[in-house]
Order: sequence, then C-alpha cells, then structure tokens
Amino acid sequence: MYKKNPTILLSFYLIISILILSFNVNPSIKAARDFLFYVIISPYSKIDSAIFSVNRFGNNIKELVDAHQQILDLKNENKQLLTDLLKLKILEVENKRLTEILNYKKNLKRKINIARIIAKPSQQYYKSLIIDKGIDDNLKENRAVYGYYKNHFGIIGQLIDVSKNTSQVLLITNRISKIPGRIIPAGVDGIILGNETNELEMAWIPIDAEIKIGDEVVSSSASDIFPSGIPIGIIVSISQSGHLPFKSAQVKPTIPAFQLTDVFIE
Repeated sequence: MYKKNPTILLSFYLIISILILSFNVNPSIKAARDFLFYVIISPYSKIDSAIFSVNRFGNNIKELVDAHQQILDLKNENKQLLTDLLKLKILEVENKRLTEILNYKKNLKRKINIARIIAKPSQQYYKSLIIDKGIDDNLKENRAVYGYYKNHFGIIGQLIDVSKNTSQVLLITNRISKIPGRIIPAGVDGIILGNETNELEMAWIPIDAEIKIGDEVVSSSASDIFPSGIPIGIIVSISQSGHLPFKSAQVKPTIPAFQLTDVFIE
C-alpha cells in the first residue's frame, strides 16, 4: 500500500519526526532521530538546491542572450550611423565639386557646356569615354573637351562620335590622338602624341631647344580644334631622337581623365 501511495509514507515519516523532536531523548534515541531526519529531509534539500541551481542557470542564460541581442542592436545602429555619415560626406564632396565647376565656368569667356561622364570602357581606359550629352544639346564632332581637377583646367580630348543624347570623347592619351603643342616659356612647338598610358609624348622638338623638366606644355595656335594656350601637361623627362635633329619629351597630363566625373565641352 505504501509503495502505491508515497504521500502516505512521507506523511508518516513527518509525524514520527515531529513527535521525536517534541520530547527530550537520550543519546541513543537522539542519534536515531538525527538519522531519521537526514533520511527524510536530505533528499528534498538536495532537490531544492538542484532546482535553485537550474533556475539560476536559466537566469544566467537569459541575461547572456539579452546582452548578446543588445550588442547586435548597437552594432546595427552603429553601422547605420556610419552609412548615414558616409552619405553626408559624399553629398558634401559632390556639392563642393559642382560648386567649383560652376564657379570656374562663370570665369570662362567662351560658351561652355557641362556634361556628365556616364561610361569609361575598361578596355579603353586611356582611349575614350562616353558623356551624357549629344545632338539634342547642340554638340558636334571635333569639339574640344576639357577637364577640371584639383583647381587645374586642361585639355582631355575631343568629340568624335555624337548621337542624339550621348557622345564619345577621344582622349589625348589615345594612340591615334595628335595635338600641336607648345612648351612654355621656351616657345618651342611640337606634336603631342598619345600612347595609351598615363603619360603623353611630345615629339619633333628641335634638338637645340632650351627646355627642361617641369616646363609646361599648352595647346598651340596651329590646332584647328583647341584654342592656343590651354594647359596640356608638364614635362617629366627629355630624350634624344637617335640621329635626327630632334628630341622628345614625356609629358604628364594636367588632367587625369580617368579621375573625372564631369567634363567641359566648348
């Protein structure tokens, strides 16, 4: 019967324990009482301790999960703040760039259009680029194209293929580009050749011309497309042309076309 109903057995043990605790007992009965107390109470004490430990462990897990979620939320918030800051910085740079371009356009005496570069073909890095204006904007082939970069203005190429809303620009670094140029202050003329690198070559310079590294190269009045005196680049090296009575110079362009986002068309 007791095995079938443990509640009755537990109640019996508790009643016996209470009766024993209520009376003065000799050492033998005291020892028996202590043993009985240990047998009855100890398992439940351990169970209670185990339950407490499990609850505490559960609370610790919940605190860790909450802390982890807070960290994730803070990381996401920080990422969003950085994204917003970057967008503001981009807008600030773009606004400054457009302001500089418009201010420079106001100072030009010639009529100038501003066009946006919409494509820089990867296989034609130093050959050409595409702009977002064309026939509808009164553009024509063989029009001069300029760039503005870090407070410098200079030639970058000419229009060669004009469609309704877009145009192709032949860069001065293209191998087929040839521009009459003049070295300042010597006043010596030559031909600016593209070689599809980040430098130009100025050929047919008289061998006795007094030129040096750092001299400026500008457009010559011999050009049918570019007005004279527009910056093209700076001489970075000079070499002899074999047995011919000429020398050549390597020229670093004033305007790196691949760095631009907008151009001027005359």
